[in-house]
Amino acid sequence: MDEALRAGKISAFANVVLTALKVAAGIFANSTALIADGVHSLVDVLGSVLVWLGIKVAERPADASHPYGHFKAESLAEMAVGLIIILSSLLIMHEAISSVINASVPTFELYAVAVAMLSAVANELLARYKIRVGLKTRSTSLIAEGKHSRVDVLSSLAVVVGFFFVYFGYWWADSVVAIAISVVILQIGGSVLKNSIDVLMDRVDEELALKVRSVIEKIDGVKSVDFIGTRGTMKSRVVEVHLTVDAGMDAETIAALQREISEEIKERIPGVVNVVTVVNVTKPKVLAIPVDLYGHYTGELDSPRFVVVNLESGERMVVENEHYRAEKRKGYLISELLEKHGVSMVAVRKDGEGAKAHLKSRGILVKVIDSGLRDVEDVLMAVS
Repeated sequence: MDEALRAGKISAFANVVLTALKVAAGIFANSTALIADGVHSLVDVLGSVLVWLGIKVAERPADASHPYGHFKAESLAEMAVGLIIILSSLLIMHEAISSVINASVPTFELYAVAVAMLSAVANELLARYKIRVGLKTRSTSLIAEGKHSRVDVLSSLAVVVGFFFVYFGYWWADSVVAIAISVVILQIGGSVLKNSIDVLMDRVDEELALKVRSVIEKIDGVKSVDFIGTRGTMKSRVVEVHLTVDAGMDAETIAALQREISEEIKERIPGVVNVVTVVNVTKPKVLAIPVDLYGHYTGELDSPRFVVVNLESGERMVVENEHYRAEKRKGYLISELLEKHGVSMVAVRKDGEGAKAHLKSRGILVKVIDSGLRDVEDVLMAVS
């Protein structure tokens, strides 16, 4: 960040020099276009100062009052730069139109042309420097300043072209060039203002959201991604994710999943500093009740039958447990059978770790029901 601050200071100093040269040359040559270009450089000075202040505030760490950090300070600075750019363009346009109405005739002066050419070269060098540093430090306001400096190059070259038109007798060309410069400045100001407002209004970065979804969907345990929200700047992004997991996932596993998601997103996507994960657990829709041959609740997975109940429609069916006498892999085979019938929750008398592990791996929630119950209807009442 020190490099970004240094770039802001260098930009401000260079633009102070350019402002003084262009305004002075413009006054002596009676050139509205060159004065307008000087005002443009003055705007750059103000912009550089605001960018510098915004970066200083934005780099402050998060605190109790600002848990997501101070990154929006840079966007506030960017918005101020955009407003100043727009106001300066309107001022230049007003002065240029007044020059045409009042028939203000500029004079062709070589020193004025030289100043405009010097400005074009200096601004191109500044633009390359600020954009390079802005990309390196992920500073959106510095990148915006760099793009603005590149427009200054075109403005200064347009002034040179205007002077040559003046030399051949087209005195009004100077004002036309000034108006053209003001229109370009107005467009740049609008673009800068829009970008800052997008950040301040927490507009979702669609490209970033797609990257986040791609990362999450590759993580085991995520049933569906329901919502992705993003906010922040290039170097300080906050991601909020809402997702759904199977009903069989316990609190410890959910916490581990949240940590994994946060770590994966931060590792794979540069600039993400905070990940907020909201986990919703699917509601069980199909309940399996283990019963004996007489239809009484047993609460044991190795019972000969299961009464499978759709909790939404109330439909029931009896499933024969063909594995209840299996000598090997009994828990695995029974959990596979329940999964095959779409079971999302099973009622048991006690929470056995071995069976629970098999059921959990298939997203089946284990519900412990009072061992004193015998009737299936009572079990259903206890579940609901």
